[in-house]
Amino acid sequence: MNPTTTASVTCPACGQAFLSMQNDLAGMAQCPHCAHNAPRAHFGTQIQVMGVAQVRRQVAQTQPLPQMMPPPGPAAPQPAAWPGLQPMPAATPAATIARTTLQPSQALMPVGEPPPAPAQETAVPPHLRASPWKGAFFLLAFLSACGVGAWMWRDHTNVPVPVVKPAPRTPSATEAIAPAASPVTLKAEPPDMTAVTADAKALVTEIFAADTPARRAACVHEAAAHEAEIGRLFGGAAAERPKLRLLARIPGFPLMLPGGQPVPLFKLVTSKCSHGALIRLETGEDGKRRIDWPLFHETHEAALQQFLRKDSTEDAAWFHVGLRPSHGLDIPAELRPKYLTFDVQAAAGSDPHFVACVERDSPLGRFMDRETEWGRSYLARLLVRKLDIQADAPCMVVLDCVGAKEK
Repeated sequence: MNPTTTASVTCPACGQAFLSMQNDLAGMAQCPHCAHNAPRAHFGTQIQVMGVAQVRRQVAQTQPLPQMMPPPGPAAPQPAAWPGLQPMPAATPAATIARTTLQPSQALMPVGEPPPAPAQETAVPPHLRASPWKGAFFLLAFLSACGVGAWMWRDHTNVPVPVVKPAPRTPSATEAIAPAASPVTLKAEPPDMTAVTADAKALVTEIFAADTPARRAACVHEAAAHEAEIGRLFGGAAAERPKLRLLARIPGFPLMLPGGQPVPLFKLVTSKCSHGALIRLETGEDGKRRIDWPLFHETHEAALQQFLRKDSTEDAAWFHVGLRPSHGLDIPAELRPKYLTFDVQAAAGSDPHFVACVERDSPLGRFMDRETEWGRSYLARLLVRKLDIQADAPCMVVLDCVGAKEK
């Protein structure tokens, strides 16, 4: 047996661990805790601890209980110390260690290591202890800061945008025919634009390609009343006839005045009319659509422009035009209370621009005021006369309107 090696074994009777110097499994070993004596093989081996002084085991196992201590006398001889260890002093009654007072943790401690210090509760001074309300206070402050930030962000994003009313302006000639942006309920359902567009394309292509008066007359509504004008425009030599350049639909539905019937309009550009003529289709008694000749001819030949170039202010004439109510900014400010004003479109382009004036305190003025709505465009046939005033655009005074009920 190696005297410098001890084995940590477990007692089968009490379950306590202790150090045993007995390495022979057939030798007898005794539990220091319950004094169970049995062969070494009955004790379970756990670990080996190096360097445990034999003298400590001897002290733990040989010291008698206090009630069994012999009377004072000469000190018993101490066994020889283990090699490399300091001799232990003689035991005194005050330093005598009883077998029953040996702690299991001390029996397992290796030699040379101090026993673990007893656990002590850490006492925190009252002024260093955390307040139970501190966390709640910080949470409340954080939530308040978040709420203030959310409120400021909401106010910043919901700042009402100041509405700046734009200065009134004079709409272009194209805008006079185009409908307003604001929705207005039509007095009648608009026609099927797919069918109307197909008919317009076929009729325009045919009238420009026709080589006989009969073919041209088949494309025009009430062609017999306009036979002479149709012949002058399309009946000449091939080199003198206008050439088709563009056919396109004008967005929106201007309303017929009076009646409020929505009318699809098309822009027709030819080699002789770069601004574009206005074309609409009229349904005949046979149910077929054909070109409305007066509107096309007047806008293609610039009839209204030629009439207003005259110096005479006494002559009057009928014209098909597009109308849109306006503020009258083209005429002098002192005349605006006297007249209702309309922007007039006599071509499919933005030029030229004209102004039509109707006296407010006249039957025709009351009719026009009642039948027209602000922001809507209209198609009408008017009896006009040149109005000689200082204005920003050529002006005309409206004397009559087809369909007016008040005279």
